[in-house]
Amino acid sequence: MTGQSVSIIITLVVGQERQEIHRSIEPERLEETIREFSQEIGQALLQTALDVLDGSLRAEVPKGWRNVGTASRTVVFESGPVKYRRRVYQDEHGRRWKPLDLLLGIAPFARTSLKVQEMGCVLASRSTYRNASEMLAYVLRTAISPSSLQRMVKRFGELIEAYELDWRAETEPGRIQTDTLYGESDGVWVHLQQQDQKRAEVKVGLLYSGKKCIGMGRYACENKVVMTQLGGSNEEWQIKVRELADRHFDLSEVKHLVVGGDGAPWVRHAFDLLNLPQVPVLDRFHVCRAVHRSLGKMLNSWSLLDRLFTTPFEQIKPELLALQAKVRGKQALEIQHLIRYLEHNQDALLDLDKRGLPDLKPATLGAAEGNVDKLVRQRMRGRGLSWSPSGGQSLLTILRHRDTLAKDAFVRQSAKPKNQHMKTKGKTEVYKPISASIPLFRSVDNLQPWVQLLKNRMNKELSLTALF
Repeated sequence: MTGQSVSIIITLVVGQERQEIHRSIEPERLEETIREFSQEIGQALLQTALDVLDGSLRAEVPKGWRNVGTASRTVVFESGPVKYRRRVYQDEHGRRWKPLDLLLGIAPFARTSLKVQEMGCVLASRSTYRNASEMLAYVLRTAISPSSLQRMVKRFGELIEAYELDWRAETEPGRIQTDTLYGESDGVWVHLQQQDQKRAEVKVGLLYSGKKCIGMGRYACENKVVMTQLGGSNEEWQIKVRELADRHFDLSEVKHLVVGGDGAPWVRHAFDLLNLPQVPVLDRFHVCRAVHRSLGKMLNSWSLLDRLFTTPFEQIKPELLALQAKVRGKQALEIQHLIRYLEHNQDALLDLDKRGLPDLKPATLGAAEGNVDKLVRQRMRGRGLSWSPSGGQSLLTILRHRDTLAKDAFVRQSAKPKNQHMKTKGKTEVYKPISASIPLFRSVDNLQPWVQLLKNRMNKELSLTALF
């Protein structure tokens, strides 16, 4: 059987263009030759299709434009690098246009198509730039350097940010209706490069309408939406969260906003601009960790945790003070910090079914830790990684839409230049309501009946913005 070969002739017909490709396949290199032949067919087909498209665009060009010639270009598509020529036009003001590039959405001087950029961004969101560039080069059968992939992520991340600015500027409210809305936020610190500030915190916030069972003891958030921010002020973060909630949820139908977090000030106030009655819940992971570290060797910490989540803290505080009096040194200081932490967040300790709110739909929280880990920490921390502010923000944008990009379901819209709609005269300015918090609602007297009455009246009958 040696010495025999298979001859294949493929005829490509695109519009009025016709092309034949001949190839002889040796048995020893059958699989490799078929793969190379398939890529060659794809490149030839794409090149012919681009020529046909460029010719058909002549009818769409405005009458005042003048054809000044053609220019060649090489772009890496899914089928590999393709070199083609397209017509160049000049308008009445002397500006040059290339309609085929506009149709394909390929920016000037870009060397990859939008689809290849999507593929590169998905790979870069799951591994380092070096590993992702090697995988992308293996798939495309062409060289892709880590620096090229890094530029892809930066450009495509900025493109998605421009789309998000258009989405956030929309005035139409969200359509997801729910009586109880759940919001959680957390942060993780990442290293910066070539900055006076060596580290910056990545804020992560998520909103969802509840949880559904997906397996034995496993639950998933329903209608989950996520927002991230690298650095920036707390006011900017609150505005982003407000716009995220407005876009996806019908806030007029929400009776309770259950807010979960680790007790940090910016976490507790992340959802203040929603102007909804809030039910704070302290993240159980942080409570359990603090109790086990401070009291794990002195008593049954699990029994104490059960009482913390079902009994008002004022009834448990004397017991903790008695334990603190029995020890000295570092352990006494740890118990003192634990008491301050629990006392500062005592209004968020009780389980939801112990709050006395009959119209509240209880659900377990604690999704923020897992989302921070999978969304940010696994990719942006460790292995000596450090980020520039712009590069880190672009990668965070890619990470938010990673699953959508991987499924090829990302909807592109015509994006305006960055921040243009905020500077144009006559446009509506970005919504920035005045917000404030009342320390009384978080003090040791917050469980007093008159304090709870005042809080309920303000939540249900008054607008916080009307007080200032």
